[in-house]
Amino acid sequence: MDTIESMRAFVRVVELGSFAAAARSLNLSPGMITKHVGHLESRTGARLLNRTTRQVRPTEAGAAYFDRCVALLAGIEEAESLASADTTVPRGTLKVTAPVEFGNAHLAPVAAAFMQQHPQIKLVLDFSNRVVDLVQEGYDVAIRVAQSLDTTLVGRRLATSRFHVVASPQYLAARGRPETPKALADHACLTFAVPTPWDEWRFTSDGETTTVKINARMLSTSSEALRLAAKTGAGISVLPTFVCGQDLRDGTLISLFPDHDAGALGIYALFLQRQFLPSRVRLFIDFLNECIGADSTADPWA
Repeated sequence: MDTIESMRAFVRVVELGSFAAAARSLNLSPGMITKHVGHLESRTGARLLNRTTRQVRPTEAGAAYFDRCVALLAGIEEAESLASADTTVPRGTLKVTAPVEFGNAHLAPVAAAFMQQHPQIKLVLDFSNRVVDLVQEGYDVAIRVAQSLDTTLVGRRLATSRFHVVASPQYLAARGRPETPKALADHACLTFAVPTPWDEWRFTSDGETTTVKINARMLSTSSEALRLAAKTGAGISVLPTFVCGQDLRDGTLISLFPDHDAGALGIYALFLQRQFLPSRVRLFIDFLNECIGADSTADPWA
């Protein structure tokens, strides 16, 4: 059997923890995956995997062999990429996932421009607010929007999006403008429902932090729903600039406390931990960085 192909099969079994999942990923039969692993165990003279009815895990020898296989396969891919760089164009399928609001508003136009530059690359875009498992589901890049990250994936911070407390001119004309964050307690507020109801808003100014318990008239898992409700005058909301930046620029929403820090989110591109990335992944991440901004601490939507 082809030892390199057997290594690829073995690596997928370890990554996915299942012969069946590895078979689906590589479009092979489970029996063929078993033959590939058997071929490697015969060559090495070592048991590489412990199999139970529930899961498959590498033995101590298998874990060490897995690390070497990953490095070897990455080296082969990089060598092929370097050898063909002058004679071929980037090609293949690139699977990307992103949160719904960010994906629709900001990633979709970037993706369209990227496809124009690289016509041989096929993009699969999944806009979902669930946390996608890149390994299990076969994605190349995940865009995450978060205050901080707890992940074993490799990540590049692309930009920062700061929160603003916003209201429409109609709401402020009818209810009056709160002069300080503490005055928000007397206003109708529109806020996030996840991961827990965000009914306490924190502000920092001159090194001092103020926490305000707000009257949550509307709770939503959707920042777009909160934005639209704020624009119609339903209440005051706190939104990141990638959601409300255009409204602030055209005056349909007003930032109430621009001299206070209401928090910020990082915009991250995450990908699998590899020494050598496929050229299409590297190109896409670099293109994202160019379009959003080279300074990861800057807010391009402010």
